[in-house]
Amino acid sequence: MKEKDIKLNAYVRTVTMEFRRKNQLTQEQMAECLNIAPRSYQAQEEGHCGFSGQTICRLLVLLSAEDRLAFVHGIETGVWDQKS
Repeated sequence: MKEKDIKLNAYVRTVTMEFRRKNQLTQEQMAECLNIAPRSYQAQEEGHCGFSGQTICRLLVLLSAEDRLAFVHGIETGVWDQKS
């Protein structure tokens, strides 16, 4: 896996876990919000596999407008910055 893909997966995992904890959701509840199986969500949160594009889109819908902008900015600066 490419370094940027690893960084992206880690970043999405972090944002998702922060959202889940901030909203006091269980892994099962978060899986339901993202319309994925609880085992799939658990594997993604533990870093065993990456998030699909559909799951990332569902996450974006859950985030506030401010958090969506921060999410995209984090990708631009932390994952695909010009220096890496």
